[in-house]
Amino acid sequence: MVIEFRCEKCGKLLNIEAEPSSKVKCPYCKAKLAVPAGVASLPRPQVPPGAAPPAAPAVAQAPEEEFIPESEDALMGVMAKLMPWVISLFLHLGVGVILGFITIVVVRSEAIADYTVASDQLSDQSGGRLNPGELNPEMQAKSLKQINQQQWANRDSTIPMASLGETKSRIQVFGIAGGSAGGQSADFGLTTGGSGAGPKSRFFGTGGNAYHIVYVVDRSGSMLDSFDEVRREMLKSISRLSPTQCFHVIFFASGPPKENPPRGLVYATVPRKREAAKYLAAIQPQGQTDPIPALERAFQVLKDTPNTKRGELIYLLTDAEFPDNEKVLDAIRKMNASKEVHINTILHHHRSPGAVKTLREIAAENGGRFKFVEPSE
Repeated sequence: MVIEFRCEKCGKLLNIEAEPSSKVKCPYCKAKLAVPAGVASLPRPQVPPGAAPPAAPAVAQAPEEEFIPESEDALMGVMAKLMPWVISLFLHLGVGVILGFITIVVVRSEAIADYTVASDQLSDQSGGRLNPGELNPEMQAKSLKQINQQQWANRDSTIPMASLGETKSRIQVFGIAGGSAGGQSADFGLTTGGSGAGPKSRFFGTGGNAYHIVYVVDRSGSMLDSFDEVRREMLKSISRLSPTQCFHVIFFASGPPKENPPRGLVYATVPRKREAAKYLAAIQPQGQTDPIPALERAFQVLKDTPNTKRGELIYLLTDAEFPDNEKVLDAIRKMNASKEVHINTILHHHRSPGAVKTLREIAAENGGRFKFVEPSE
């Protein structure tokens, strides 16, 4: 029989052919229901005799609704709440890692390396013979033989002298050091070049004995391609200095010179060498060439030495002749009239006749040595 009743779950009106108290499935929510027993007493539609009973209305097939378990709904809710926090956490971690990497790169690039330079200088007894080392007796014997042969050759070629004055002259010939700047042995590489008092110093293969050293270096635009090499050689030279020596660094171009703080001579201690290395790393070549303001500062600095020890040396480096060579020569002659300051000149890579002539003249007049640095060195 056809029974009409409402579903207890979804509330839909059902029209199902079933017996009272039987079990049926709701076509809408798919819930299992028990047909109420009371529906059997409900009035039935009256049908005329001989007529067919009215057809039961067709039950529309309700579309199946997606059933989502309650546990899955709860999980999605928790994830919706936590997801923004998780994204924020990973975002901040990523930013922190990037910033940490940048910090490490910057700190590493600014770190000043300790330069361990093999000493290629001679002993403090200027003019002594070269010592090939105790671990190589064969080379030591060969060196002694060569020196003895040279001494005998000098003796045989010397005219015998009787007077005391002649004897003094002869002793000067035998002596390894003495005479002009750097001694007579300077041409043979047996001294560090340049006369003066104090420990040794070296810069681009030329050097001299001095307690107070000022580097006057060209930083004009023409030095752009070779300035890194000059910077490295300056670091090597400064790293060789002993703590008893004082040094200062001055760069010249057009305009006022640039000076290493504190703009004066400082003792060559490890902290001061580190400060100088950091300062050198920041210098960039630019501008025209004008060495006179830098030379004036160099001579002023050497007047204000932190001690009374003698021995003052200027390293003057450039890569070309000056705009007015005679003006530079006259300025140095006035500033160094007493010739107490020795000047070693270095011409870097470009051998122009005017620059060679001027720098040779500066070195000769101020007790120093001239050096041309080849591009291949």
